[in-house]
Amino acid sequence: MRRVLLPIDGTARSLKAVDLIKSLYTPEDVSIVLLMVREDTETMYSEEELQKSKAQLKSTLDAVAGQLPGYPVRKQVVFGRAGDQILECAEQDEIDIIVMTKSTKTGLSQKIGSVAAYVVKYAKCIVMIVPENMPREKSAGNVLKCRHMDDIVTLSGQMSFRSSSCLLPVQAGKCVYSITVLEGKLRLNHSAYDPDGGTWSAPLQNGQPEHYDLKKGEEREIRLEAGIAFRQLDQIEVVNPSMTSPLKFHYIARFESLEE
Repeated sequence: MRRVLLPIDGTARSLKAVDLIKSLYTPEDVSIVLLMVREDTETMYSEEELQKSKAQLKSTLDAVAGQLPGYPVRKQVVFGRAGDQILECAEQDEIDIIVMTKSTKTGLSQKIGSVAAYVVKYAKCIVMIVPENMPREKSAGNVLKCRHMDDIVTLSGQMSFRSSSCLLPVQAGKCVYSITVLEGKLRLNHSAYDPDGGTWSAPLQNGQPEHYDLKKGEEREIRLEAGIAFRQLDQIEVVNPSMTSPLKFHYIARFESLEE
Protein backbone atom coordinates (compact mmCIF):
# COMPACT_ATOMS: atom_id res chain seq x y z
CA MET A 1 0.00 0.00 0.00
CA ARG A 2 1.38 3.39 -1.02
CA ARG A 3 1.43 6.28 1.44
CA VAL A 4 0.17 9.46 -0.26
CA LEU A 5 0.49 12.98 1.14
CA LEU A 6 -2.10 15.44 -0.15
CA PRO A 7 -1.51 19.08 0.86
CA ILE A 8 -4.76 21.07 0.71
CA ASP A 9 -5.07 24.86 0.78
CA GLY A 10 -8.87 24.99 0.95
CA THR A 11 -9.44 26.10 -2.66
CA ALA A 12 -11.31 24.26 -5.38
CA ARG A 13 -8.04 24.30 -7.32
CA SER A 14 -6.28 22.09 -4.79
CA LEU A 15 -9.08 19.51 -5.03
CA LYS A 16 -7.89 18.59 -8.54
CA ALA A 17 -5.35 16.42 -6.73
CA VAL A 18 -8.21 14.57 -5.01
CA ASP A 19 -9.75 13.79 -8.41
CA LEU A 20 -6.41 12.47 -9.64
CA ILE A 21 -5.96 10.13 -6.68
CA LYS A 22 -9.47 8.75 -7.12
CA SER A 23 -8.86 8.14 -10.82
CA LEU A 24 -5.57 6.31 -10.24
CA TYR A 25 -5.99 4.33 -7.03
CA THR A 26 -8.51 2.17 -5.25
CA PRO A 27 -9.02 2.46 -1.47
CA GLU A 28 -6.99 -0.74 -1.11
CA ASP A 29 -4.00 0.76 -2.96
CA VAL A 30 -3.26 3.82 -0.84
CA SER A 31 -3.21 5.36 2.62
CA ILE A 32 -3.80 9.13 2.43
CA VAL A 33 -2.61 11.95 4.70
CA LEU A 34 -4.55 15.19 4.19
CA LEU A 35 -2.44 18.14 5.28
CA MET A 36 -3.27 21.81 5.79
CA VAL A 37 -0.59 24.34 6.68
CA ARG A 38 -1.38 27.71 8.24
CA GLU A 39 1.43 30.17 7.56
CA ASP A 40 0.17 33.46 9.01
CA THR A 41 0.75 32.51 12.66
CA GLU A 42 2.61 35.75 13.28
CA THR A 43 -0.73 37.59 13.25
CA MET A 44 -2.12 35.41 16.06
CA TYR A 45 -1.44 36.49 19.61
CA SER A 46 -3.10 33.88 21.82
CA GLU A 47 -3.47 30.13 22.15
CA GLU A 48 -7.23 30.61 21.83
CA GLU A 49 -6.82 32.16 18.40
CA LEU A 50 -4.53 29.33 17.31
CA GLN A 51 -7.01 26.67 18.41
CA LYS A 52 -9.87 28.48 16.70
CA SER A 53 -7.90 28.63 13.47
CA LYS A 54 -7.00 24.94 13.79
CA ALA A 55 -10.66 24.02 14.23
CA GLN A 56 -11.58 25.91 11.07
CA LEU A 57 -8.91 24.12 9.07
CA LYS A 58 -10.04 20.75 10.41
CA SER A 59 -13.56 21.43 9.19
CA THR A 60 -12.14 21.98 5.70
CA LEU A 61 -10.21 18.71 5.92
CA ASP A 62 -13.39 16.93 7.02
CA ALA A 63 -15.12 18.18 3.87
CA VAL A 64 -12.25 17.01 1.68
CA ALA A 65 -12.16 13.62 3.40
CA GLY A 66 -15.86 13.31 2.59
CA GLN A 67 -14.91 13.29 -1.09
CA LEU A 68 -12.78 10.19 -0.53
CA PRO A 69 -15.35 7.65 0.67
CA GLY A 70 -13.83 4.28 1.52
CA TYR A 71 -10.24 5.54 1.42
CA PRO A 72 -8.13 5.35 4.60
CA VAL A 73 -7.54 9.02 5.44
CA ARG A 74 -5.67 10.74 8.26
CA LYS A 75 -6.09 14.51 8.71
CA GLN A 76 -3.37 16.79 10.00
CA VAL A 77 -3.18 20.56 10.64
CA VAL A 78 0.20 22.24 11.23
CA PHE A 79 1.57 25.78 11.50
CA GLY A 80 4.69 27.12 9.81
CA ARG A 81 6.18 27.55 6.35
CA ALA A 82 4.20 25.45 3.86
CA GLY A 83 7.13 23.96 1.98
CA ASP A 84 9.05 22.99 5.10
CA GLN A 85 5.99 21.51 6.80
CA ILE A 86 5.06 19.44 3.75
CA LEU A 87 8.57 17.98 3.57
CA GLU A 88 8.66 17.32 7.31
CA CYS A 89 5.31 15.52 7.21
CA ALA A 90 6.44 13.47 4.23
CA GLU A 91 9.56 12.32 6.07
CA GLN A 92 7.85 11.60 9.39
CA ASP A 93 5.06 9.57 7.78
CA GLU A 94 7.39 7.79 5.33
CA ILE A 95 5.36 9.10 2.41
CA ASP A 96 5.83 7.46 -1.00
CA ILE A 97 4.11 10.10 -3.16
CA ILE A 98 3.22 13.76 -2.63
CA VAL A 99 0.35 14.94 -4.85
CA MET A 100 -0.26 18.67 -5.10
CA THR A 101 -1.71 21.21 -7.51
CA LYS A 102 0.34 23.95 -9.13
CA SER A 103 -1.57 27.11 -9.92
CA THR A 104 -1.51 28.49 -13.47
CA LYS A 105 -2.73 31.89 -12.31
CA THR A 106 -0.72 35.01 -11.62
CA GLY A 107 -0.60 37.26 -8.60
CA LEU A 108 -1.24 35.88 -5.13
CA SER A 109 -1.62 32.31 -6.38
CA GLN A 110 1.98 32.31 -7.58
CA LYS A 111 2.93 31.60 -3.95
CA ILE A 112 1.42 28.13 -4.31
CA GLY A 113 3.57 27.59 -7.39
CA SER A 114 6.71 28.48 -5.44
CA VAL A 115 5.77 26.01 -2.70
CA ALA A 116 5.33 23.26 -5.29
CA ALA A 117 8.74 24.06 -6.81
CA TYR A 118 10.33 23.97 -3.35
CA VAL A 119 8.78 20.58 -2.57
CA VAL A 120 9.85 19.13 -5.92
CA LYS A 121 13.42 20.31 -5.34
CA TYR A 122 13.90 18.96 -1.82
CA ALA A 123 11.48 16.03 -1.44
CA LYS A 124 13.01 12.57 -0.97
CA CYS A 125 9.99 10.86 -2.53
CA ILE A 126 7.98 11.09 -5.76
CA VAL A 127 6.12 14.39 -6.24
CA MET A 128 3.20 14.55 -8.67
CA ILE A 129 2.13 18.07 -9.72
CA VAL A 130 -1.41 18.46 -11.05
CA PRO A 131 -2.02 21.53 -13.26
CA GLU A 132 -4.95 23.68 -12.15
CA ASN A 133 -6.51 23.83 -15.60
CA MET A 134 -5.90 21.27 -18.31
CA PRO A 135 -7.62 21.99 -21.62
CA ARG A 136 -8.67 18.81 -23.37
CA GLU A 137 -6.11 19.27 -26.14
CA LYS A 138 -3.31 19.42 -23.61
CA SER A 139 -4.50 16.70 -21.26
CA ALA A 140 -5.11 14.32 -24.14
CA GLY A 141 -1.64 14.95 -25.60
CA ASN A 142 -0.13 11.87 -23.95
CA VAL A 143 -3.33 9.83 -23.91
CA LEU A 144 -3.61 7.04 -26.47
CA LYS A 145 -6.87 7.12 -28.45
CA CYS A 146 -8.07 3.60 -29.27
CA ARG A 147 -10.02 3.64 -32.51
CA HIS A 148 -10.51 -0.10 -33.11
CA MET A 149 -13.42 -2.10 -31.71
CA ASP A 150 -11.15 -5.04 -30.89
CA ASP A 151 -7.51 -4.49 -29.90
CA ILE A 152 -4.62 -5.27 -27.53
CA VAL A 153 -3.18 -2.22 -25.78
CA THR A 154 0.05 -1.73 -23.80
CA LEU A 155 0.36 1.26 -21.44
CA SER A 156 3.48 2.44 -19.63
CA GLY A 157 3.73 3.29 -15.94
CA GLN A 158 2.90 6.75 -14.59
CA MET A 159 6.57 7.77 -14.40
CA SER A 160 7.19 7.07 -18.09
CA PHE A 161 7.04 9.70 -20.82
CA ARG A 162 4.96 7.29 -22.89
CA SER A 163 1.19 6.89 -22.66
CA SER A 164 -0.05 5.59 -19.32
CA SER A 165 -3.75 5.92 -20.23
CA CYS A 166 -6.02 5.49 -23.23
CA LEU A 167 -9.50 6.44 -24.37
CA LEU A 168 -11.71 3.57 -25.50
CA PRO A 169 -14.24 3.92 -28.35
CA VAL A 170 -17.58 5.23 -27.07
CA GLN A 171 -20.95 6.36 -28.35
CA ALA A 172 -24.07 7.68 -26.65
CA GLY A 173 -26.23 4.89 -25.28
CA LYS A 174 -25.41 1.44 -23.97
CA CYS A 175 -21.74 0.47 -24.23
CA VAL A 176 -20.29 -2.95 -23.50
CA TYR A 177 -16.59 -3.54 -22.96
CA SER A 178 -15.17 -7.04 -22.67
CA ILE A 179 -11.74 -6.64 -21.05
CA THR A 180 -9.01 -9.15 -20.27
CA VAL A 181 -5.95 -8.00 -18.32
CA LEU A 182 -2.86 -9.74 -19.67
CA GLU A 183 -0.29 -7.95 -17.51
CA GLY A 184 -0.43 -5.50 -14.59
CA LYS A 185 -3.47 -3.73 -13.11
CA LEU A 186 -6.14 -1.67 -14.79
CA ARG A 187 -8.56 1.07 -13.79
CA LEU A 188 -11.39 2.05 -16.14
CA ASN A 189 -12.84 5.51 -15.52
CA HIS A 190 -16.26 6.61 -16.79
CA SER A 191 -16.59 10.40 -16.57
CA ALA A 192 -18.83 13.18 -17.82
CA TYR A 193 -17.82 16.56 -19.19
CA ASP A 194 -17.31 19.43 -16.77
CA PRO A 195 -17.53 22.85 -18.49
CA ASP A 196 -15.66 24.45 -15.57
CA GLY A 197 -12.13 24.00 -16.88
CA GLY A 198 -13.13 21.97 -19.92
CA THR A 199 -12.21 18.55 -18.51
CA TRP A 200 -13.89 15.16 -18.24
CA SER A 201 -14.04 15.11 -14.44
CA ALA A 202 -17.71 15.60 -13.58
CA PRO A 203 -19.48 12.86 -11.59
CA LEU A 204 -22.10 10.76 -13.33
CA GLN A 205 -25.68 11.79 -12.68
CA ASN A 206 -27.46 8.43 -12.93
CA GLY A 207 -25.80 6.48 -10.14
CA GLN A 208 -23.44 4.50 -12.37
CA PRO A 209 -20.02 3.47 -11.02
CA GLU A 210 -17.25 5.89 -11.94
CA HIS A 211 -14.43 3.34 -11.65
CA TYR A 212 -13.86 -0.34 -12.46
CA ASP A 213 -10.70 -2.15 -11.30
CA LEU A 214 -9.21 -5.31 -12.80
CA LYS A 215 -5.97 -7.20 -12.23
CA LYS A 216 -3.81 -9.62 -14.20
CA GLY A 217 -5.70 -12.68 -15.43
CA GLU A 218 -9.12 -11.14 -14.77
CA GLU A 219 -11.79 -11.02 -17.47
CA ARG A 220 -14.86 -8.84 -17.12
CA GLU A 221 -17.73 -7.53 -19.19
CA ILE A 222 -18.45 -3.92 -18.22
CA ARG A 223 -21.82 -2.56 -19.24
CA LEU A 224 -22.51 1.15 -18.91
CA GLU A 225 -24.54 3.93 -20.42
CA ALA A 226 -22.68 6.86 -21.96
CA GLY A 227 -24.41 10.23 -22.01
CA ILE A 228 -23.88 13.69 -23.43
CA ALA A 229 -23.32 16.72 -21.17
CA PHE A 230 -22.92 20.23 -22.52
CA ARG A 231 -22.76 18.73 -26.04
CA GLN A 232 -19.81 16.56 -25.06
CA LEU A 233 -19.87 12.75 -25.00
CA ASP A 234 -18.76 10.88 -21.85
CA GLN A 235 -15.20 9.58 -21.80
CA ILE A 236 -14.22 5.98 -21.12
CA GLU A 237 -10.59 5.99 -20.06
CA VAL A 238 -8.31 3.13 -19.08
CA VAL A 239 -5.46 4.09 -16.72
CA ASN A 240 -2.39 2.17 -15.63
CA PRO A 241 -2.23 2.97 -11.88
CA SER A 242 1.32 1.64 -11.49
CA MET A 243 4.22 4.08 -11.31
CA THR A 244 6.66 1.80 -13.17
CA SER A 245 5.07 -1.52 -14.24
CA PRO A 246 3.42 -1.75 -17.68
CA LEU A 247 -0.21 -2.66 -18.31
CA LYS A 248 -1.27 -4.91 -21.19
CA PHE A 249 -4.92 -5.69 -21.86
CA HIS A 250 -7.28 -6.87 -24.58
CA TYR A 251 -10.64 -5.18 -25.12
CA ILE A 252 -13.66 -5.68 -27.33
CA ALA A 253 -16.14 -2.80 -27.56
CA ARG A 254 -19.69 -2.99 -28.80
CA PHE A 255 -22.66 -0.65 -28.66
CA GLU A 256 -26.33 -1.38 -28.18
CA SER A 257 -29.39 0.76 -28.71
CA LEU A 258 -31.26 2.02 -25.64
CA GLU A 259 -34.26 -0.10 -26.59
CA GLU A 260 -32.36 -3.39 -26.37
